Amino acid sequence: MDIEKRISDYIDALNEEREPEEKEEASPDLERLFKTIRLVRTLKEPAMPDPAYPQRLVKIVAGRLNGLQPGSCRSAKTGKEKAAPRRFGRRFWTPAAALAACLLLGFLLVTRAGLFKGDTVYAMEKAVARLAGYQGVLEIRSENAAGEVWLNCRVEIWSDSERYAVRQEDGTLTVNNGERKWQLSPQSKTVTVQPLLPDSMGFDLRDEAARARQYPHTIAGVDTVADRKATKLEITPPGGLAYYLWIDAETNLPVQLQTAMHNALQTTYTFVSFEPNATVDPRLFVYEVPEGYTVVESDPGVLVATVEEAAAISGLAPLLPREAPQRILAFPDRIVMDYGDTTIVELKATGVFEPEATAALGSAAGGPLEVCWERLRWRQEGLEIAVEGPQRLELARQLTADLTLPDPDADLTGKARVKVPVDYELARANQQQVDGGSSPWQLDPLQVALTFVNLLVTPEGITGEPQIAMTSFSPVANNGVEAVVAVDAGPVQYVYLKRLIRQDESGIWSVVGYDPR
Repeated sequence: MDIEKRISDYIDALNEEREPEEKEEASPDLERLFKTIRLVRTLKEPAMPDPAYPQRLVKIVAGRLNGLQPGSCRSAKTGKEKAAPRRFGRRFWTPAAALAACLLLGFLLVTRAGLFKGDTVYAMEKAVARLAGYQGVLEIRSENAAGEVWLNCRVEIWSDSERYAVRQEDGTLTVNNGERKWQLSPQSKTVTVQPLLPDSMGFDLRDEAARARQYPHTIAGVDTVADRKATKLEITPPGGLAYYLWIDAETNLPVQLQTAMHNALQTTYTFVSFEPNATVDPRLFVYEVPEGYTVVESDPGVLVATVEEAAAISGLAPLLPREAPQRILAFPDRIVMDYGDTTIVELKATGVFEPEATAALGSAAGGPLEVCWERLRWRQEGLEIAVEGPQRLELARQLTADLTLPDPDADLTGKARVKVPVDYELARANQQQVDGGSSPWQLDPLQVALTFVNLLVTPEGITGEPQIAMTSFSPVANNGVEAVVAVDAGPVQYVYLKRLIRQDESGIWSVVGYDPR
C-alpha cells in the first residue's frame, strides 16, 4: 500500500476516535511515524504556540528518527550534533529522508482537517456519511424582529437509509418506503398515494453538512441544545447573511439550524430528541390501508421491470444511458429513472425550450443546455431530458456525446463597448435584499437587462409598462458568472452582466457594460 495513503488512513482513524486497522505489517521506521502521530494527537491545545512551532517539530522528529537525543553526539570541531545514518530494518534513514518524512507528516496533519486543528465541519461530514438512519422529534419555531417566538409545528421523523416516515401533530403520517409513497390522514380517513419522486424532509442533515463545508464558517461558541452540548457554527454564504448550525458534540451530527432574519422573520429547526442509527420498526414502511379508509390516487406512477413496460405506459421512446438504473417509474406522460442519489426524467418535448432565467447555458445534442443548481436539462430526439443529482454529468454524457458545459472563465463581458461603473456596496445590499426574499427579479439577467435599458430610455423612472418590452430581450450567452443579453429594439444592442457578489444560482446580476445600437 502507498505510504502516504497508509499515513492518511491512520490519521483518519484517530480523528474518528477508532483504532487504526493495519492490513500489512509496518516497518520500524513507519511504526515510529505512527507513534509520533499518536503523540501529537494527544495534545490538548490544538493551536500552535507560535509561527516557528512547525519548524521546531520537524527538527525534533527528524532528530528522533535518526536516533539523536539532545547532547548525545557532538562534533569535536563545531560542538554540534552529528546525525550519522542509522539502520532501521533493511532501510537507511538519512537526515534528508527523515526530514522529507517529517514534512510529509506535517503536511498531512495540517491539511487533512488533522490533529492540530479540531475541524468540526470535517467531523460532521464524516459522521453524516456514516449515518444509516435515525429517529427524532423536530420542532420548527419562528421569531420576528421584535423577538416574539412561536412554535410552527412539531413532527416525529423516522429515517432508515432511503426510507423515511414523518408524523405531524394531528396524526397525519407520510411514508416513503422506496417503492411507494403515501400519506395517511386519520382526520379524513384517507390514504393518499403520492408520486414516488426524490424529495426532502426540510432540515436535511446531508445538505447542511455539504453547505457548511462549502461556505466560510467559524465557531461561534458552545451551547446546549435539547440538553446536549453542541458547537455553534456561524456560516456565511458569499455576499449573504450569516446563519447558524449547531453540531452535537457527542455524535458530530447537526441538531439545530437557524436561518438568517429574512423579511423580519427567522426560522429555527431543532431536534429536541435525536437518536442516530436507531432501530426503526420495519412495519412502519409497510403499505397497508386501515379499515374504513379511502384510497386516493395522486398519479403515483408504476414501478416497472423493463424499458418496454415503461415505453408502453408512457407512450415515449426513452433514451437510455449505458448504466442501468436501480428502478424505473412510468407515468402516462413521462419516465423517471432512479439512480439512488440521481434521477433522469424524460418527457415529450412540446413548445419552445426555455431555460430557467437563473441558469447557465451550455450545449447538448445540437441545442441549448440548461445548467441550474444540480440539474442539467436539454432536448434530444423529441424528448425533454432532465438529469438531477451528483451523477448528473456522468449520466448525461452517456445520453449525448456532444454535451458542453459553460466555461466560467470565459471573458463574456470584456468586449463591451461601453463600460458601466460598478457600485459593490450597492450590489452587496441588493444581494442581501434578495436573500431576504425581496426583489427576486435581480436573479434574472433578462429582467436586470430590461430594467437597465428602460432606465436609459426613461431616466426619470419606469411607470406602467416599460417602453422596451420583455419580448425584445433574449439570452445570447451565460456561463454562470457572466451573461450577454441581446435587445432587438431601442438604443442598446447588447447588455453585459456579471454576478459580482456570489457566483452561483443564488447570486444577483449586475450590468457591467453594453453596446449601443
